[in-house]
Amino acid sequence: MKTQIEIDLGLARVSDSALAMLERVSGATNLPPGLFNKLLDALAEEHLRRFGAQVSAAATLRVPMLALDPDELWHSLRLLGNWLGYMDEASRNDPDLEAASEVVARMWMGIHVALGLVTDRSIDDARCDANN
Repeated sequence: MKTQIEIDLGLARVSDSALAMLERVSGATNLPPGLFNKLLDALAEEHLRRFGAQVSAAATLRVPMLALDPDELWHSLRLLGNWLGYMDEASRNDPDLEAASEVVARMWMGIHVALGLVTDRSIDDARCDANN
C-alpha cells in the first residue's frame, strides 16, 4: 500500500522565471496549508538542484496519504482549476507562463487521482460525476 502520493511536476524542464511565477502569491497561497507547504518543498528541491546540491531525483510533490482529506483535495482541485484557467488565458505567446501552466496542470491531475484514491472511487467514476 502506498503511503504517499508523488507527483512529478516537471520542474526540471521550466525556466527560473516560470519557477518564480509559481512562487508568487497569485494562486499557490490559496491552497490548503498542507498542500501549499508540499508545493514549496518541491520548489525548494528544484532550486537546490539548480544550485548544484546533491539531490537524488527530480523534484516531486510528495503528500502523505494519511494527511489527505477529501474536502481539502476537492477544494484544492477547484483552486488549481481556477489558477490554471487564469494562467491559460494569460499565457498566450509567453513560454514561461505556458511552462508554469503545465506544472499547475500536472498538479491538478495528481490531486484528481489522489481524490479518487482517498474516496475509494475509480478515476472513471469521478469523471462521470464531474461530467454530470
